[in-house]
Amino acid sequence: MEIVAYPALVMSSITFFVGGYHLSVFLKRRKPLEHLPFALLCFSVTMYDVFCIGLYNSRSLAEGIFWQGLQLQTVDVISIFLIWFVLVFTGKKQKILILFALWFALLLGASLLLGSDFTLSPLRPSIKHILVPGFLQVTYYEGELGIAYLASLASSLAAYIYLLVLLIRSQSQAGRKGSLVIVAGLLAYFAGVVNDILVASRVYPFLYLSEYSFMIIVLAMSYVLLSEFVSLYRAVEEANRNLEARVEERTGEIKRLNEDLKRLAELDPLTGIYNRRFFGEYLEIELRRARNRLEHKTVPLSEANDMNFGLAIIDVDHFKLVNDRFGHQAGDRVLVEIAQHIRANLFTRDILCRYGGEEFVVLFTRTSKEGIIQAVEKIRRSVAGHRFQPTEDQAAHPVTVSIGAVIFEDVAELSSAQILYIADERLLAAKAGGRNRVICE
Repeated sequence: MEIVAYPALVMSSITFFVGGYHLSVFLKRRKPLEHLPFALLCFSVTMYDVFCIGLYNSRSLAEGIFWQGLQLQTVDVISIFLIWFVLVFTGKKQKILILFALWFALLLGASLLLGSDFTLSPLRPSIKHILVPGFLQVTYYEGELGIAYLASLASSLAAYIYLLVLLIRSQSQAGRKGSLVIVAGLLAYFAGVVNDILVASRVYPFLYLSEYSFMIIVLAMSYVLLSEFVSLYRAVEEANRNLEARVEERTGEIKRLNEDLKRLAELDPLTGIYNRRFFGEYLEIELRRARNRLEHKTVPLSEANDMNFGLAIIDVDHFKLVNDRFGHQAGDRVLVEIAQHIRANLFTRDILCRYGGEEFVVLFTRTSKEGIIQAVEKIRRSVAGHRFQPTEDQAAHPVTVSIGAVIFEDVAELSSAQILYIADERLLAAKAGGRNRVICE
């Protein structure tokens, strides 16, 4: 094989590999579409390189004309795919480019169907001797170009000039940086094509250079497509990150809203303490906790303060009189102040809830019997010792509470409903006993 054929072999291998890569990218992702025409363009140039190798290794005129014909027919194929690529890359449906592509398809068909008088004539053969002292020496055979191939080469020259102008305009209008890179590669390829046209037209004897100069456009287009692919990938990653951030933000908002809804569903809107619904749920939890610890510990319940709990129902004495005398808004202020007094005398682990209109309920957790009794008595004294100001223009008014309390160690086997019943009965007993008092037994 002639030494000049080895670089062409390398070029054909590279363009074939690049074409295969971009075809696989297109088949996997389908977008951007530029990958498909560019892959087909690379394959057509690979064919051109292979046919050049055959031409350089021809040993007779017939063999040379055979490879030369394939080479020139491939020029039409290259032109079609190059036009397709530029159409897709620029995003402009230029009618003149579509006409160019149809014209090249027509020329390709003509070169396949017409005789040697219109394609390659053996009547005036050309035996080309290329000598570069100290570097290479090659001899190959060519036929005389007919009207079909002359038209093909002239059309290629015109089409490539138009493509250059279109790419330059596309870059200036859309600011697409990749267009400049492709223009630079296309200029180098254009120089090689001009050389090939002059060599094929027998203006001067030399090697065909477009297969080498096309490597520049392959590298340029590959760089642009890969850059855009990377940019697209980064954009997708950024979009995914933004989406994840938005989803996380929205999830956080939903979580906060759910927490707010849960809090609103559990709190009394007037006093800001827990409501009866929450109390019912928490009482069951506290009962299970106390019973589980009772079952798994051998020490007496009275000695295990962390296992005991108490329940107290607190009712405001003569609250109807407060409403009737000062109005319901004044009554609401009294309820708020009483809730504040009760809360001030509790540990943070204890639970205060509004049980009814003027009733409150307290769960004393992890507390001894003596501690619970002291706590409810302290609450009663705190409320009784305070003078409530129902309205700004009214004198301070005393308010008292009656309390019915239950200690878990006394009712460990009873249900929550039974425990509440006992506490309520003791509250009624406190009321009947004169109010402003605590009943624990």
